Amino acid sequence: MIFIIVSPEKTETHEIAWFEAHTLSGNMVIQPKHAPTILLLAPGKELLFCLNNGKQESIMIPRGIIEVTRDQATVIINKPLT
Repeated sequence: MIFIIVSPEKTETHEIAWFEAHTLSGNMVIQPKHAPTILLLAPGKELLFCLNNGKQESIMIPRGIIEVTRDQATVIINKPLT
């Protein structure tokens, strides 16, 4: 699955196996072939993702949204990545 993180200062692209997002209605784990959806992220929470090599990474999300398709997820945040 392609995972794209877009912030005002840069764009990052990763190949991932899955990610976990904190939404306003709870946590969600998204894997390839997930049903298309748009998620509003809970502010101030970490977004955890697992690269295809098994390494897990996380980023702090100040506020943002995720668009999920069957083979791609795009995270759009309104502040620079920390």
